[in-house]
Amino acid sequence: MKKTISLVAALMMVSGVVAAHPFNEAFNEQRAMYGKGHSFMWNGQTYITDHPEEIAAAVEANVANATALLAAAKDQYTQVLAVDFGWTLTKKLLKSAGKALEAGEFRKSMDISAQAQYHSRMGIAQYHQSQAEWIMAVPE
Repeated sequence: MKKTISLVAALMMVSGVVAAHPFNEAFNEQRAMYGKGHSFMWNGQTYITDHPEEIAAAVEANVANATALLAAAKDQYTQVLAVDFGWTLTKKLLKSAGKALEAGEFRKSMDISAQAQYHSRMGIAQYHQSQAEWIMAVPE
């Protein structure tokens, strides 16, 4: 009887941990399963699986919005370069976004700028993670 009670208690604890996973895990799981634009419930609220950069790029494609989005992407790239975590791909994306803007392809420029901004945001997140976990890289 004691073993059964212990097993039930252990299962209840495990299921509680699984059900209460953090927002980032829930978002990433939903994004991986359903892609962008999917709505899901977390802690009683509805969220959409769009990244902030995708939301910013979802506005009307015109010269002003494309220019503003490219400027924001370049600004964020400057920030990630300041902490030395810029990715090579991001620089290429910014160049492509600039060319598309010059060619009058505003939607293309905005989509590429959003990708570049996302990559910069991930570089900054990578920097912060490395700062928090640097001790694990030091041999004992």
